[in-house]
Amino acid sequence: MMKSIALAALLVVLLGFLGVQYYITSVPALEAPITVGDVRDVESEKSLVVTLVDSEGQRFTVGLRGDIDKPEEAALFYIRNPDVIPYVFWPALRSNDEKRVLELLEDVIESDASDVAAVRSIYSVLKQRN
Repeated sequence: MMKSIALAALLVVLLGFLGVQYYITSVPALEAPITVGDVRDVESEKSLVVTLVDSEGQRFTVGLRGDIDKPEEAALFYIRNPDVIPYVFWPALRSNDEKRVLELLEDVIESDASDVAAVRSIYSVLKQRN
């Protein structure tokens, strides 16, 4: 009986970890209108970081690190909710997560949000390699 309870508790803990992992690595469905909250272009580290904010105040930070002129060498990263869990996720090249980020950035560009130049830069790099 004790082994069954311990096994059940272990399964619950593992499912909890899977839920947290899914939460921090998935691309959120931001509610329109989506605005550009912050843009950081760090030349010394060759990175471009954009923070998107939806109508409910949820933030999503997305960026590229590496040479933007060489799309295959620029690595995409994002942070789903930096206030709750500041976990930086680096999706694989041409992965489904990268395609979801591409779709989200396309929505931001189509919505004519202010300061979309940085968003267009990230979008064009992702578009070139897909």
